[in-house]
Amino acid sequence: MYTVYMNTQQYTIRNVPSDVTRVLKKRAQRSNKSFNQVVVDALVEQTLHGAGSGSDKAGWLFGKHQLDAGFDEAIRRQSEIDEKLWQ
Repeated sequence: MYTVYMNTQQYTIRNVPSDVTRVLKKRAQRSNKSFNQVVVDALVEQTLHGAGSGSDKAGWLFGKHQLDAGFDEAIRRQSEIDEKLWQ
């Protein structure tokens, strides 16, 4: 996504967690974009198009939570037929 920003601001951001930096650097390498462009894209996505905008997108959610240990078993049980109900 290439976007031209007409009225731009310059920021200095401190105390960015090393995990965030590592992920952003990987994104920059994979997409052949500058680190700065990847950071700007992430800010735009989260503030204008993502969770911060009231949008119904859920991309911010993926990879953040783990399913309950009994989830697969509960889904499997839903496929079982109760013979008493089918008589």
